[in-house]
Formats: sequence, structure tokens, C-alpha cells
Amino acid sequence: MKRLLGPILVILFLGFTISGCLDDIEEIDLYGEGTGLPQPSGLTSDSGDGYVHISWTEVSGAAIYRLYRQPDSEEMVLLASVTGTEYLDEDVVNGEEYTYSVSAVSPAGEEGVRSRELTVIPSIYSLIIDNGAGITNINEVILTITAPVTTALMKISNIPDLSGAAWEIYTAARIWNLTDGDGAKTVYATFQDGNGTGSGIISADVTLDSYAAISSVTFTPDPEKFALGAQVHFYIRVDGDETGGEAWIELEGYSEPIVLRDDGVGGDITAGDGSYEQVFNFPISFRGTGLGVAGQFVDRAGNQSLAVESGQKIDFTDLPEDVTLLDPMEITNRRVTLNWSESAEDDFRAYRIYRSTSPGVGEQPEFFIRGLDNRSQTSYPDSDLDENVTYYYRIFVINDLGEGSGSNEIEVTTLDMFPVPVVLDAPSAVGTDRLTLTWSINGDTDFSAYEIRRTTSPGVTEFSELVISISNVEKIWHDDTSLDLTGNTYYYRVFVVDSGGLMSRSNEVSTE
Repeated sequence: MKRLLGPILVILFLGFTISGCLDDIEEIDLYGEGTGLPQPSGLTSDSGDGYVHISWTEVSGAAIYRLYRQPDSEEMVLLASVTGTEYLDEDVVNGEEYTYSVSAVSPAGEEGVRSRELTVIPSIYSLIIDNGAGITNINEVILTITAPVTTALMKISNIPDLSGAAWEIYTAARIWNLTDGDGAKTVYATFQDGNGTGSGIISADVTLDSYAAISSVTFTPDPEKFALGAQVHFYIRVDGDETGGEAWIELEGYSEPIVLRDDGVGGDITAGDGSYEQVFNFPISFRGTGLGVAGQFVDRAGNQSLAVESGQKIDFTDLPEDVTLLDPMEITNRRVTLNWSESAEDDFRAYRIYRSTSPGVGEQPEFFIRGLDNRSQTSYPDSDLDENVTYYYRIFVINDLGEGSGSNEIEVTTLDMFPVPVVLDAPSAVGTDRLTLTWSINGDTDFSAYEIRRTTSPGVTEFSELVISISNVEKIWHDDTSLDLTGNTYYYRVFVVDSGGLMSRSNEVSTE
């Protein structure tokens, strides 16, 4: 006969074993690929004379639960389908071994992966540690003890033969201290009735685990930037490959924790391997740059690890749409008026204009010339340029996250105008064979040289005798020597030559 039982105290059955410390807990194979429903956790039991009581933690989204049982040396079969989170199995025989597992089923009838397996041996005597939790993070535990009503005395020990243990009055509950050090622990008990008849030795197992830590926090793929609405696979690996815990990602700027799984679904590659994973689809509305990624973990025993930061930052961005840099509206010898299409970017913050004298203009600070925060301003006069110089321009559209997309690059050469002529002064310090010439300074940015030419008759031209070419724009004087001023009259002009080869001439002076 089987019946559902209301909430009762969850206790550990005689012979309930969890082998090894938490680092060595063996997880069973999980059947089927499963749905999105998580694997049920918290599977516990208590047992007694002719019964086994199984309970587990509620799974969100489950319509029913399927409980499976495997009698000793037989196949695992469906025992019952229930809507609650517990079941009383009274179809058992004392001393026989029974193994249980449970799965969650969605309203559509899709079955998730099964829980870990739990093995129980019902008996008239039972010893239960911490209500059958199977694991603890402190040495002090509570023993729940059942025995026939004729039981008078009991011995409790951490030693298999109970050596050194004293008889004490039988009680149904007792505080007990496990031996020090993490790992599998066994508590032993024996009983005696009022006539001195003994029960033999029984035992119960529990795992002591006082430590939890994260080995690594990673995600894939690992570009520096993700598009909005991207899918990201997160991983948390824990020390000792502990299973059955809870792990989650805390992402800077994202309000909810991202829960990771180790049950073979939701992106988890291998169930029960201590690698907690989740393939998470971010909402398209989530945006940010340089976001920190941290992992958190709480193991089955309730130990919480320190948060561990991933070595990578993560960006969720949509680069702004670039604009088109059009032909300049105006080009002079000292100014280029740029012209571009208006940005249609929803998150527009600014235009940034960059200029270089070589192709391949990027967002290097040395190329930046101006920022404009008015979306509708689509022209800019770039002034104080040099004549006859080729410049390269790009305009970047910047969004609210400070990211930019660059326009096409254009090449513009400023006009080459005739140099501004200088004023040549009358010769000074005139002797019989020498004189000094002085003139005003040229202020052109594309200055190349002063050329002094002379003749012995009026009408000095650019083809007249070259006296000297001076490339220093600030040297505005020259001593002309080796002349014959007693019998000749000399005529002079200063020609200003620019970098493009254009020239202008000064007024003409003479020694007359």
C-alpha cells in the first residue's frame, strides 16, 4: 500500500550512505536530454519499520514529479507520479536496499533530467544525521534515533566497534560531534532493551564539508564586444568539482543574477561534473561597456565561496551608424569647409573630426581637431591650414557609450596662392665694392626661399642673375660684395618663392 504523506520531519534511514567527501561525491548518469526544467535537488529520506519516506525541493514550473525506484539488483522503474514534493513508500521489506530518483515534468508533459540517486535500507532501528541532509558544514550535528519501545539503553560512537563508548539512556534525539576534518563521516550506534538483549551495530553516514571556492569564471565566445541581444555561454568551475551546489554570475549593470546549472540542460555540457554553465540570451535593451563579470557559489553544505572576478570585461554595444563625408563645400589656401550627411543614430552624442597629413586617419588624439554635439550641424570650416598641403579627413559618430564609427576618408589639398611680396629698402652701407640690402619679412606658411637677383640695367626679372637664395624666412638682409660701384649702377629685386614654386617680386631698387 502506498499513500501521500503531509510535511514531516525528514530523517536519515539506516544505511543511508553518501560515499566520499564532497570532493569525491559520485553523481549518477542522468537519463535523457531533458527539458528546460532543472534537475530536482535536496533529495532526502527517512525510513523505519516497513516504510521509506522520500522528499525533495520544489522545482519552479513543474506540474508533476515522477519518482523512480530500483529494488535491490533490479531495473529502475517508475514508482509514482505526484504533484507534491514527497512520497511515502510502504511497499518495502526491512533489510532490502532501495534506490530512488525523481524528475520534474512540465505542464506539456516534457520530463526533465532526473535527480541524483538515493539509496535506502528500511529497518526497525534507524540513525539519522541532521534530518537526512546527507551533508553538513559543521562538526556538531543532530542525531535522530528510532528503536522499539522496549529499548532502554544506547551507545553512540565515531568508532566502528564503539570501543570506549558508554551506555546511556535511550533518547530519540541527541547532539553529536563528528571527527575533525572534511570528508565522509560515519556514526555508529547499538541498543539494548530492559532485559539486556542487544540490537547489533547500525550506522549512518554524512559528509562534512566546511569549504567552498571557485577555480575560474569564464565566458564564450570571448570578443571584446557583443552585439545587443547576444547569447553568452558562462562557466563557473569550482574547487574539487563539487556538485549539487548553486552558482550564479553577477554582471555589472545587470539587475538579476544569471543562474548557472550543472544538470546537463540550459547550456550545461556535462551533468554533474562540477562545471556550472548557462547559455544566456541577453535582452536587446541591455547595453554597457567594460562590464565586470563575477562568479558566486554556494555548495550543498551551505558554504559560500568568495566572489571571483573573471579576467575579462564584457561589452554589449551597437556601434553607431557612420556618416558619409562629402566633397568639401570650400577649399582655399588656408581653409577647408567640410560637409557630411546627418547622423540618424538614436543614441547620438557627438561628431568628432579628425585630420592628418597622411592617409589612414584613426581616432588617435593627435589627429583630433574638433567635437560637435549638435546632430544637425553637418559642416565645419577647418582653418589655419598651410597652403598647398594635402590633408586627410574622417568624421566619427559617437554614441552615449563613447563608442565611435568612422566615415569614409577624403583627401583635400589646399590651394597654392602667389606669395605676398616683400618691400625692398634702398641699399645701405654703400661702398666702392659692397652694399647691404634689407627687406620686410614674408608671413606665408608655404614660404620656401628669398631669391635676390640683380642687373646693371633697369628691369630685374626672375631670369636675372641670382645673387643668393635664402631659405631662412627670418633672414631679411644680405651683404652683396665684390661689386664695382665706381663704374656701374646695380639694380635689385627680392623674389619670394613658395613651396609650390610660385613666386612674387618686390619693388626694384638701385645704387643710383
